[in-house]
Amino acid sequence: MTTQTTQQEYKINRELKKVKRYENFIFWIVILGVAFFTLFFDYEYIFFVWAILTPYFLGLLVHHYIYVPTFLLRNRYAIYFFQFLTLLIVMVLSCEAIVDILFVKYESRSMSLAFYDSSLLGKFVIALIVLVMNMASRYTFHSIKQQILAHDTEEKLLRYKMEFLQFQVSPHFLMNTLNNIHVLVDVDKEKAKNTIITLSRMLRYMLYESRLDSVVSLERQLEFFREYCDLNLLRYEDNVKVNINVPRDIPNVQLPPLIMIVFIENAFKHGVVYGEDTQINMNFSVEQGWFHFTISNTIFPDKPKTAKAGGLGIRNVKERLNLLYGDNYQLTMEQTQTEYIVNLRLPV
Repeated sequence: MTTQTTQQEYKINRELKKVKRYENFIFWIVILGVAFFTLFFDYEYIFFVWAILTPYFLGLLVHHYIYVPTFLLRNRYAIYFFQFLTLLIVMVLSCEAIVDILFVKYESRSMSLAFYDSSLLGKFVIALIVLVMNMASRYTFHSIKQQILAHDTEEKLLRYKMEFLQFQVSPHFLMNTLNNIHVLVDVDKEKAKNTIITLSRMLRYMLYESRLDSVVSLERQLEFFREYCDLNLLRYEDNVKVNINVPRDIPNVQLPPLIMIVFIENAFKHGVVYGEDTQINMNFSVEQGWFHFTISNTIFPDKPKTAKAGGLGIRNVKERLNLLYGDNYQLTMEQTQTEYIVNLRLPV
């Protein structure tokens, strides 16, 4: 389990506990508030009031802590409805029995109960209101908890999808690079060794610096791009030219990793033909809160293509950009008679 996942789960658990504390606080403040309110009655009435309210309090506790979480919140509606009606009847009959006992036992002081003159229907309505209000309160807080959990689930799905998409980019890049090394081994072993060293540095970047939801400085990404281009150029003759144009005063902005490398991959993969003069141009700039990346490569319409451009790598990049930026980015790809051009704009 990653540190980020642990922190996220801790945050969610903390929010759920906070909601539960609020729910219990409101529940008990209502009960204690009613009990405190009865202290304003004359002293001789307090015992009778508390005795009459006891069935309501006990029924409310059973409903709040047993019936709602056990039946209602688990969608066992038929059992809950039956238990609800049973509890309602028990509360009303218990209250009625207590009143009768009090009148019989304290007959000489029956005037003490003159304040309480509720019929059986009145007791039923009071009990119904108490339970329905508690049910509404519990459902409200349950909905809040479900929203927190749903948001957490959505974030987890987003992270898992990001991990999957980012994982797909890395093997794609590694496969192409290993093919380059395989060709180079038979041509120049010393260069092959240097290539492996370069590849190890690049893999270290991909494994330890290009983490999920992380950002990497433009300076570090440019270093990675130059190493990648140098590695590719080892297997080509001087007819392949790569130009990387970066203004000296460009801000060292933070950007998501492994986005632009896919377009650079495709420029080499689909834009280089042995024996033909090929040019790859990359331009980086930052203007008015936007990062601009443009890459163009020579194309040869008359030459057969070994693979279809804009395949899995491009689709993955588009999905990652949608996950990261929504609609707040621009990506265009166009083809002229002599060039294939990609323009990418990201907010910074």
